Amino acid sequence: MADKEQVIQALRATLISVKGALTIKQCNRDYRELQGEPIPFKKLGYSTLDKLFLDVPGFKVTQVNGEWYVDAIASQDTQHIAAMVSRQKSSKKATPKLNYPNRFPKKQGSWRKPASTHYSSNYNNQYSNQLYRVKAPFNNNNQYHKNNKYNSKPNETKPLLPNVKQNTKVTSDHVEKISKSSNSSHSLRDANLHNDEFKQPVRNHAETETKQSGKVSASQRLSNLRDRLNTVDLIPLQLPAATNECLESSGPVTNVVPAHNLEPPPNTTSSVEKLAWTCKKLGLPEPVYKVKDMGPKRGPVSYDCTVKVGTYSAGSYPNSSPSEELAKEVAAVKLLAIIESSEADGMPTSSSSKAIAYLTELVSEHEAGLWATIVPHMYRQKYGENLPSNWQELVENCPNIIKDRVVNGRLVLLPNKEQDAMPPYVETSVADDPLESDLPPLQFPENDFWNVFVTVANSTLEIWLRIIGPHYSDAFETLLADMSSYYENYGTCVEKSMIIKNAWYAVNLDDGGWQRAKILEIEEDMATVFLGDHGDDDVVYLHKIKILEPQFRELPAQAILCRLEGAEELAASALGAELVRRRLPGEVLVAAPGPRHDPTDPSVAVVLYDTSTQRDLNLNKEIVHDFCIAGAFTVTQKPCEVEVGCVTEEGRVWVSRAGGAALVRGALALLTAGPYRRPLPAAPQAPPPAPGALYIVRTLAGDWVRCTIISGLDGEGTVRTQLVDSGLILRAPLSSLVPLQTFSPALNAFPHQALAVRLGAAERAAAALVARLRELVLGARVLCRALAPAAAQPPAPHAPHAAPHVALFVRTGPQNILASVNDAIIMEYDYLQQDKVKEDEKDTTNHVEALHKKKERIFRSRSILGDDRLTSGASLPAPPLPAPGKCFDVYIAMAASPWNFVVQPNSTRHTLQTMMTSLQTECPKLSELDAPINPASGELYTVYYDKDASWYRVTVAGTVSSEMVSVYFCDYGDLALFEPKALRPIPTGAPLARTLPPQAIKARLYDVWPLHQDWTVEDCIRFQELCVEQQFVGICKDVGKDPLNPNEPLLTLDLIDTSTDEDIYLNKRLVAEGRARLASAS
Repeated sequence: MADKEQVIQALRATLISVKGALTIKQCNRDYRELQGEPIPFKKLGYSTLDKLFLDVPGFKVTQVNGEWYVDAIASQDTQHIAAMVSRQKSSKKATPKLNYPNRFPKKQGSWRKPASTHYSSNYNNQYSNQLYRVKAPFNNNNQYHKNNKYNSKPNETKPLLPNVKQNTKVTSDHVEKISKSSNSSHSLRDANLHNDEFKQPVRNHAETETKQSGKVSASQRLSNLRDRLNTVDLIPLQLPAATNECLESSGPVTNVVPAHNLEPPPNTTSSVEKLAWTCKKLGLPEPVYKVKDMGPKRGPVSYDCTVKVGTYSAGSYPNSSPSEELAKEVAAVKLLAIIESSEADGMPTSSSSKAIAYLTELVSEHEAGLWATIVPHMYRQKYGENLPSNWQELVENCPNIIKDRVVNGRLVLLPNKEQDAMPPYVETSVADDPLESDLPPLQFPENDFWNVFVTVANSTLEIWLRIIGPHYSDAFETLLADMSSYYENYGTCVEKSMIIKNAWYAVNLDDGGWQRAKILEIEEDMATVFLGDHGDDDVVYLHKIKILEPQFRELPAQAILCRLEGAEELAASALGAELVRRRLPGEVLVAAPGPRHDPTDPSVAVVLYDTSTQRDLNLNKEIVHDFCIAGAFTVTQKPCEVEVGCVTEEGRVWVSRAGGAALVRGALALLTAGPYRRPLPAAPQAPPPAPGALYIVRTLAGDWVRCTIISGLDGEGTVRTQLVDSGLILRAPLSSLVPLQTFSPALNAFPHQALAVRLGAAERAAAALVARLRELVLGARVLCRALAPAAAQPPAPHAPHAAPHVALFVRTGPQNILASVNDAIIMEYDYLQQDKVKEDEKDTTNHVEALHKKKERIFRSRSILGDDRLTSGASLPAPPLPAPGKCFDVYIAMAASPWNFVVQPNSTRHTLQTMMTSLQTECPKLSELDAPINPASGELYTVYYDKDASWYRVTVAGTVSSEMVSVYFCDYGDLALFEPKALRPIPTGAPLARTLPPQAIKARLYDVWPLHQDWTVEDCIRFQELCVEQQFVGICKDVGKDPLNPNEPLLTLDLIDTSTDEDIYLNKRLVAEGRARLASAS
């Protein structure tokens, strides 16, 4: 693609499709993936790629730290795409909510502060007078209460807007597809927004993108919360709505002058004619079309068209058309979308209030009305600004403009003379400023201890609680009672279009009554809200949302976000989160808040005490203690999944509980980076006298890991350390070690995750087969089981803590069969010992073999030059076929349908790969002089396939012409056409290629029939997705003949996928998906 215009268009498409700027290297990479070649800047006359972007207009190029970044400036026809990309985001995953009873404390007689505390008395001056402002919601992923009421409420349904289609049609399906892609939002607005049957506006296409959900770690969620706490909340302002009664009373043409003054659009399906009419109505010059023939020399004809009207221009590229007329239609569709769009480059966008005032003025100047499609252009021409993207929604609620549908279902805007004229727009500094609607900040008690009720506990970093007291919990209960009494009879409902995100409202929960909530997301007739007095999220129907009256805004939001001081690292593991969820929600406790070192951190560090018993319990320490007990790792005679962290040169194996080492790395990562980073203590001056002290050290990969020192200090200031969670030995400078006891007492008490084990009887062979042992267990899923005392060697009397003897197992093959590592090591060791003895006894002088090699060297040239058939024409041996009822492990190489696919035997795949490797080495040595003159059907050759740059074995299937033959890839099942000069004989350096049977065996799936006469395209594609390039266990049901070629066998196989816990029969899966029927059931 060397045409400059096409390259620029492709570059713009590449950059607009991503959010934010790309480096020039990233842009070149994405361009290569989309176009199949790098950016051809040299063909366009530029010496470097950055000079191309700097020279061509429409790109924004910046340099940051020596790196060039490039972004595309959205044009008229790409503005809507850029807007959609910029608004893409992931929605929150639906999460279980707390049960309603947990939102209020259990009644208790009194609370008392704990007997002792380590906090200083000056805490009151540091902290208690600070204001805590709960403004932002927090994503609640609480999984503790599984059977909560919120997930079991009935599914209420409301009628949705029907999918009203356009009345006008485009010339062909081709143009219709282009119209939908380039003008979707315009079509929806013109067709749906002003239908009198509905009062809710249709959502913009960009706002109805498919949402993605995903888990977010606790540290990421807390980091996101910093920004959300600083949002400005709004009170929804109710605009006057145009009701159906207004339209019904006035009638469609009451306020319109005679109809001939409003020229109707042409009653035609041609976009070219519509464009000409639009240009005439707007006083624009006539459209100028330029059509180019873009078709290849060989292949179908295709045309591209560009059309220009004044300052507007559009092109049909990349949608080529088979005719000039169709190309003009496509270009006209796109240009109409641009003219009728509310966006244009280089112009500011009017505010909502200004747009309503100007639209009222514009429509009042045309008593006969204005077609809605030409309003954006006239607005730009008159006021020099773009309309807001939701301008039709604003018009919907404007009493000074009447909407009506007349000719061809087109929308007409008419001035409403019966309504008092809107005063002209006056530019003021507060016209668009929303009213501040946030709740007042919460002021903490001046006491050193708070009586609190825990409402939500998701992890040690996310605990929501309420303070108990007259000014807090008592005032909150009074507020709830007042809200319930008021909103049962009064209150203002809010229309969906007027609901503002991050604003406070009153919501009616199914089992919680009326509550104060902040709107997070709106989707269809539901809204996700954050309950600021509880700390959790909920989902409510829109009709259960009302305006939060001023008298209910005086009390601050009661939920306080806290974290457990000294136990933050536990949030990095699921184990720590589970302990918190099990212990804290619904409890009435005493909290000792700590000083706030970071004013931007929204959470309060607290120590929680349980004073309901005679002995005060420090729950922070209790949770850490439970965390350490749950982390203990031992091996028993019950199999457990482990990770092998290290195999030493002596054959010693270190195992750890699956996920144990990753848990520690994640906890250390949370403490060494991000908002909860702790200062690192000073390194030790010398190795400690007592062994066993724990340190942390940073590996070359950048991870912090736990270790102990196992050697003295050498002359270079380094020591040998052993990683206690993997068993690896690492030499590190003493100055790089960090004492763990000072840095994290919780992780210092957490048990070592790595355990040294012995392999019983296999230990004698492990030292000789270290490489093989590592190949079997490192990076694999390993099961570990302690050996019974009788099978293990008895420990020495002086070694009470000797490593236990274990048996290790790994899963192998497509069946995932458990194989014993111990037995495999012993068998391979014994086999190697036997081979060594045989080699010593073998006679190294084999006279017959030497004679054959001598004859081959002497007569080799004659064989090659005189008889091609010795290396090319010989037929291959027949492939070994299974007997009916036998298992046949296969690899699916190609599939056309369930009745036509090609399998390769799993047993010879390694041999096939060896042969292919030799072909890639030996075939390039052959020249075109070695090509056969008259290749005959059935003869064996090799051929170079340029699509994947590899050599393959082929057999001649037939002669198409004197210059073309059809060949069959006998190992993969494909057919292709080649010139005879492209064929090469089997090279003598690849003898395996002359003896290995053909690996491609045709097959059909057992016991399935299509639902109709034949397999549909969708069925075939789905079958390919399920099986191609995958391994299966096949049960041979029948060995027959291929109906198209009786000389080739055809297997009927029942394919079974054994890679999962439950075996999956492929024929039954097709039936379950509604794509096939069982022949036996018919």
